[in-house]
Amino acid sequence: MRIAFFWMLAVLMALPVPAGAQSVPLEEIRRILLNEALVPPNHAELEKLDEAGLPAFLERFDPYARYFPAQEYQSPMTGREAWIGIGAELIVRGEDIFLSVYRGGAADKAGVPDRARLLEVDGRSVAGLDAQDVAALLKGEEDTAVRLALARPDGGSFDVRVARETFKPLDVEPVPPGDRQVLRLREFVVGMTRPALQATIDFLARKGAGRDGLLIIDLRDAGGGDLYEAFDMAGMFLPAGTLLGTIQDRGEMAREVRAPSGEKYSMPVALIVGPDTASSAEIFAGALHRQGRALLVGRRTYGKCSSQTDARLSDGSVLRYTNRDVLLPDGSSCSGAGLVPDREVSGAELMDLAGLVQVVDSVLAGK
Repeated sequence: MRIAFFWMLAVLMALPVPAGAQSVPLEEIRRILLNEALVPPNHAELEKLDEAGLPAFLERFDPYARYFPAQEYQSPMTGREAWIGIGAELIVRGEDIFLSVYRGGAADKAGVPDRARLLEVDGRSVAGLDAQDVAALLKGEEDTAVRLALARPDGGSFDVRVARETFKPLDVEPVPPGDRQVLRLREFVVGMTRPALQATIDFLARKGAGRDGLLIIDLRDAGGGDLYEAFDMAGMFLPAGTLLGTIQDRGEMAREVRAPSGEKYSMPVALIVGPDTASSAEIFAGALHRQGRALLVGRRTYGKCSSQTDARLSDGSVLRYTNRDVLLPDGSSCSGAGLVPDREVSGAELMDLAGLVQVVDSVLAGK
């Protein structure tokens, strides 16, 4: 589980309807789900639906469906240019909370190492707190500061002061463990992530890394994004016409997606994945892996090869529901199963990027 803690972050969860709030447009919800959802709900159950039972119904019907009152909804792109925070995400592993640090953000500039374990926020222990409570402690106004107590892998601890500031994350983050270059992707943003990846690869080539050198992409924090951006990115590494996947819409014939023409990259590709790698990131990884184009290292991925859409309702609220299923090039789906890496590592090893790069090297060397 991972949570970004920026001041303008949308809270993507089913929320109860506040007392005295405008009535939920149930008839619109019924009509959309009956006519457009990938798998229509039971008609009789849908007719009995009321406001109080809406969150529970959506959870039973579709684990990815959500209803957002108008005042609670933000588009995934809203505020992308104006995030305020410490420039990190929360990663929850059991009872421990770690920081996934954005390159160039406040935490990075303050010297916070990636995947540092969080112990205290302004003197308050995070033990026993859930991720939302910890995120609330970390939020604050621009130009204020927060003091963090962090644990080193060797068991020692240290304190650091981090200023909250406006921050725009890179679409592709170069993260250098040791003398190697890794590119980290966190989401697949339509029209943005593919050209950013292409530009970064070309920049590294101009620096002497070479287009035929090993490319390592870190997808551990990639929770999804735009489906077609993921397909376009996979197509950068496969010959034109290669099958990337198959999309199944409601009541329509399956549509194959194939690699387009254009510039192609021939270097070896290794993808680092884990339990937070989901949705479009899994489809990107699955397309390359099933076509024998990429090595997977890490832990089994989340298991969600489906696509959702957001429908704006007449009162400004939004219904999110599953409208497509995606099959990988071999006809399989990762939904419910995830992608199994070629080389699996332990949970502790997944937190160590430099160690993961060594695992990639050893696999490619045949060890």
